[in-house]
Amino acid sequence: MQLISKKITFIKIYIKSKQIDFIIQSMKTDEEEEYEKSLEMFRLKKLIQDLDQMHGLGTSMITLIINYKDQISQFSKMLTEEVGKATNIKSRVTRQHVTDALTSTIEKLRLYNKTPTNGLIIYCGLVQLPTGGEKMIKIDLEPFKPINTSLYRCDNIFHTDELKALLTDNDKFAF
Repeated sequence: MQLISKKITFIKIYIKSKQIDFIIQSMKTDEEEEYEKSLEMFRLKKLIQDLDQMHGLGTSMITLIINYKDQISQFSKMLTEEVGKATNIKSRVTRQHVTDALTSTIEKLRLYNKTPTNGLIIYCGLVQLPTGGEKMIKIDLEPFKPINTSLYRCDNIFHTDELKALLTDNDKFAF
C-alpha cells in the first residue's frame, strides 16, 4: 500500500513539474524577444543587400508592395490586366520574361486570402546570375511593421526603399 502511495505522489509531482516547465517555456523574457527582433532585423538587412545586388534584363523584375488597408483581389486583377498588356511587348524574350514574372506574382498572391495585418511585399522576377545564367526569384514577406504605401514596379531592379524604411527606428527619446 505504501509503494502505491509513493508512486501516486511521484506522478503528481512529475505532472506538476511538467506543467511548470510548460508555463516557463511559454513565457518569453524581454531578452529573448529582443534577440528574436534583432535576428529578424539581421535577416532583413541581408535580404535587402541581396535584393540590391540583383539585376535583370528589360523590365522582368517585379516589386509589389501592398498596404495593410488594401485588398489582395484589387492587385490580382491589376496584374492580370498587366499580363494582357505585356503581350504588346515587341521583343519575344522580354515579353516571355515579363509574362512569367507577372504570372508568378499572381500565383504568390493566390496564397493569401486577405492582406496580412502589416501588409505584404512581393519580389518576383528573372535575375541575371554572375555566371551568365538566369534564375527566377520569388520572395513574399509579411513585414513586422505596418506598411502605409502601395507600390507596383516592373523594372530591371528590385525596389527596396520600403524595406529599408522598416529598419529605421521610430522610437522617440525625450529628456
